[in-house]
Amino acid sequence: MTTCACAPLAHPRAPHSTTAARLLAGLSVSALTIGWLASGTALAQTAVQQLPTVEVEGQGNSAGTSTGTSVGPIGGKMAQPKTVHQPTQSITVVDRKEIETTNPTSLLDILQDVPGVSIARSGGIGGQIYLRGFSSNNWRSPMYVDGDRFRGRNTLQLNYFAPEELERVEVIRGPASVIYGSEAMTGLVNVITRRPAVDPFGPWRITHGGFSAGFSSVDKGFSTYDWAQAAGQGFDVLGGVSYRKGGNYDTPMGPALNSDYESIGGNLRVGWSPTRNQRFELALRSYWEEDGRAGGVGGAPGWPYMNVRQQPNQVQMAKLSYSGDFADQLVQHVEASFYANYFDTKLATVNTATKGVVASSVSHVMGPTVIGGRALGVIPWEPGPWGTLKTTFGLDGFQEWRPGSSSWSVRQTATTTTITPESQNGPDNAQANVGAFMLHEWTPLKLLTLSAGGRFDWFNTTSELWPLQSTIKPAAIAALRANSDVTATAPTGSIGAVVHVLPMLDLLASVGTSYRYPTNSELFAISATAIPNPELKPEKGVTVEGGFRLNFSNATVKVTAFDSRYTDFLQTVALTVNGAAFTQTRNVANATVQGVEAEWRWQMTRAFNLSGNVAQLRATNTDTDQPLPYIAPWKGRVAAQFAEPGSGWSVMAAVDWAAAKTRIDAAQEYPTAAYAVPSIYASFDLGTLISRDLGDTKLHLGLQNIFDKAYVSASTFVNKSYPESMYNPLLEPGRNFTARLVHTF
Repeated sequence: MTTCACAPLAHPRAPHSTTAARLLAGLSVSALTIGWLASGTALAQTAVQQLPTVEVEGQGNSAGTSTGTSVGPIGGKMAQPKTVHQPTQSITVVDRKEIETTNPTSLLDILQDVPGVSIARSGGIGGQIYLRGFSSNNWRSPMYVDGDRFRGRNTLQLNYFAPEELERVEVIRGPASVIYGSEAMTGLVNVITRRPAVDPFGPWRITHGGFSAGFSSVDKGFSTYDWAQAAGQGFDVLGGVSYRKGGNYDTPMGPALNSDYESIGGNLRVGWSPTRNQRFELALRSYWEEDGRAGGVGGAPGWPYMNVRQQPNQVQMAKLSYSGDFADQLVQHVEASFYANYFDTKLATVNTATKGVVASSVSHVMGPTVIGGRALGVIPWEPGPWGTLKTTFGLDGFQEWRPGSSSWSVRQTATTTTITPESQNGPDNAQANVGAFMLHEWTPLKLLTLSAGGRFDWFNTTSELWPLQSTIKPAAIAALRANSDVTATAPTGSIGAVVHVLPMLDLLASVGTSYRYPTNSELFAISATAIPNPELKPEKGVTVEGGFRLNFSNATVKVTAFDSRYTDFLQTVALTVNGAAFTQTRNVANATVQGVEAEWRWQMTRAFNLSGNVAQLRATNTDTDQPLPYIAPWKGRVAAQFAEPGSGWSVMAAVDWAAAKTRIDAAQEYPTAAYAVPSIYASFDLGTLISRDLGDTKLHLGLQNIFDKAYVSASTFVNKSYPESMYNPLLEPGRNFTARLVHTF
């Protein structure tokens, strides 16, 4: 997605010779005047960053990755978001260059270095993230794929993407309801997959292709990604296949049993450009994976008590999208998409927590099937005496059909075997959401940019009434019947300001509201251990943010402080019904989350640069004055890189650190110790260092957790009914040597 399209642009993949003309055309009717852009102020720099992205043939491969630069200096400027966003929002972008440099195993590994994000690992590639204090497992920080909502597997959604398939990852922190939906209470993760970056016009030809092959010692893992692209006659085609396989990963205390994984995925993009400023695209993707939960959510307390595996976990995705730029029209940029996703998971569990009893079960989670889409337009109003104004508006929505899962089980003792045949253990239900949004960005003076946005959402949730557990009280069944078809609406919004104090200094402030309507699974969950609560009220939140941004020619610094207050907080609680133990989602509390996030990058010399980030969080249940669980209090990273431009090699050292977590909810978690984990990475351009005959061939090496430090993420879930162990909470991987060979033709 692009944040503004303010003039007729040539096709974004046109040859290099047209680049200057296209940029000048975009600038000529941008939201700022040419004179102000020329002044070199921070406002001008911000405006340039929000212009449409121009990808140039000859400067990038078919994944949009800059060739010849992944071993060069990172630079003093941080990568900028390319999706629609509010000017005051705090956003971190992990681009393809950084992904290649550190050679991560999973999307979880990419996200763990983002300020304000901490990870909750459950296995070799599985787990959740905590974004500003709340787990992605609890629906408060949704995931997006190429700008569209990716809803259906909140516990497993990070498993579906191999790092080699990704172009970049954008993390928006703070309420993002105006553009991205009301459930984005603490922010969101937007995964951008690889996409064509070539001129589709001219004769039909194979334009690019390549492969990568990687190894990781900590789990004896292997991964590969192979792709090819063709273009011509207005069409472009990009296809790729990824494969990952790894065994149980090693920790300083031994192997983490049941942390192995295997996955295979394929993707295909077919684009058609009837003109240079319009493009239609059909994208298809299929992904299959199997992995184990060594601990964490759904896997604690781990070995030898619990063995949980996804066998397998699958998703099928299809999307039709359009983007266009129009000169001399009121609406000068349009985007639209329609997608359909289908999920299917079989979850196998072997429980030996009770001595002498082995309980095996398989739960088949069919679906959900989700269809959805969005349409967006941008109006850059003509400058006048009142300044400049840009309006972004649109609609989005989804319809989710979630069949009731089925399960079957076997319970074995020394003398008996009890078999429970497969049966449906929950009702079919569905949820629909449609939202309309509008965002205005107004610059009345050179020193000030104001933003104001609003959104209105409509929700409908329905549920069948069969099957219902006999242990549920008649009053609860009556409540289900009375609320089996529920409709609700919600307005949300935000206001913000950017004050351009100096050419290099911006001050930022904003206030945003958020609203999370309960999901159908929270409202109507029915199983052997869970009962529904159809009378749940929505969570509501208000977040106040303030900060500053420094933009120098060779350095960037961003600092944000925030205070979020939530009411009718949703949590899962334990209760007893007719003598049986159950869980139920309830509105239990009010809460506050406060914190500070900072990140920086400084190109000290043409070959040496420093970068880093730090985040601090404090979260409290204000009804009980107790801390919310699984909060990382202080966490950060510092890194130094040496990369002489044109030398063909680079080396980077990094230290990931966290403070001890002693402010805890003692009923749900254990304290965690402080840690500092150093790693080193090196990249080599073999075409430069060995022979030009090798072309664009790069070797990336890494040594992570150099001193084999035993440490635990503060956000990792534990089961307090069992003692601490290397599984409870789950230890992070130990020393790991990585190597990846990447070739592009």
